[in-house]
Amino acid sequence: MISQVDLLIRNGMVIPMDGGPKVCPATDVAIVADCIFAIGPHLNVEAKQIIDARGHAVLPGLVDAHMHETLTRGICEDLPLDRWLSEICYPLDRSYTYEIMLASAMMNQAEMIMGGITTFIDIYRYPQACAEIALKSGLRAILAPQIISDPPLVGESVESAEAFVSSWKGRSSRVLPAFGPHAPYSCTPNDLHRIADLAEKYDTPIHSHLGETSWEVGVIRERYGLTPTEYYERQGLLSPRLSVAHGVKLTPPEIKLLADRGVAIVYNPTSNMKMAAGIAPIVEFQQAKLTVALGTDSNLSNNNLDMWEEMRLGAILQKLSTNNAGALPCQTILQMATIEGARALGLADKVGSIEVGKKADIILVDLNHPHLWPIFEGKQNNLVENLVYSANAGDISHTIVDGQVLMSDRILKTLDLSEVLKEVDGAAEKLLAISGLSESNLEK
Repeated sequence: MISQVDLLIRNGMVIPMDGGPKVCPATDVAIVADCIFAIGPHLNVEAKQIIDARGHAVLPGLVDAHMHETLTRGICEDLPLDRWLSEICYPLDRSYTYEIMLASAMMNQAEMIMGGITTFIDIYRYPQACAEIALKSGLRAILAPQIISDPPLVGESVESAEAFVSSWKGRSSRVLPAFGPHAPYSCTPNDLHRIADLAEKYDTPIHSHLGETSWEVGVIRERYGLTPTEYYERQGLLSPRLSVAHGVKLTPPEIKLLADRGVAIVYNPTSNMKMAAGIAPIVEFQQAKLTVALGTDSNLSNNNLDMWEEMRLGAILQKLSTNNAGALPCQTILQMATIEGARALGLADKVGSIEVGKKADIILVDLNHPHLWPIFEGKQNNLVENLVYSANAGDISHTIVDGQVLMSDRILKTLDLSEVLKEVDGAAEKLLAISGLSESNLEK
């Protein structure tokens, strides 16, 4: 009996990321509703829609495990983190409005779709606006209101974050709420205690920054006589609910404590280089059995949301820092961008690999470009290696989430790029004017 399916991806080079074969050539993926129904060569099915994947790699959608849906990039560059925060980020952060955030979310989510990101966690302002756009864009989102106690009025409060979480908990299978304490230096002990309790109450993830710079370590040591990780531990924040970005300045005892508590960590190589924070000891994290994911950070500090760039730079940096060319091999960092990212966000049972029964979050990479040639098959297969070291966001041809095609042959289906550009231009002008970072100020 021939099965009826909604979508058939036909004859692609499937990279399942399921712990089995690295590459499955000439393989079909059949989708019914929002889930993967069958995988194999020459599936005997009838499909409402067929995507011819010859000459394409077929992968699970990428998971951006740390980002901020900020609006501006390329302004007030080349500053260390403490000055960058006080002179750029905080003035911008306090100037966002709901309407400006709508435009920002449209821009970020369009960029993610076009780069093959299907799941992301955003820690920033006005999460309701980002949720509204995610419902339209079709992406899978975890939205963590960025809670900042000090300085005032530059982030969300514990109260506003709880209001968002309570109103969005269970509302959508794709748009999930979380709590986002910004960092050890910007959240009071009382607020952190409350966040830990609320995350238990609502059964939600927590996402934060930790161990990013020497400046952060010095501030927390001066205030509390603790390392940043010890400070979070004292406030009850360390648990499998928590994922943290950066970890550049974590000490061996901190790494062990995080591993013991089941905390996941997110590697952001481009951002860490640009802020001159350093190189996170990813090999040490993995030796300690930490779950390690990959993220882009924001367009302010990266300046793009290209996970392929993060894979390439992230792998090369680890080889350089450890003086070991075998450190962080291609398959491992691709896992960090897919199944390990899903695991860090508590979604590994749903996404991050191509397996029957999982959500149909799938991307196609067009291999018909000289910078991806030659492709070898069989024993000398080099597909994963070529993707990690040579691919870029512009090579994605199709992006699918929950079985819905969000982009086909580089054409967005859920967002109108011309409309997005118009909204972004107007919103960016307003944001710079409100923040005081206008063109005249930038020239001073």
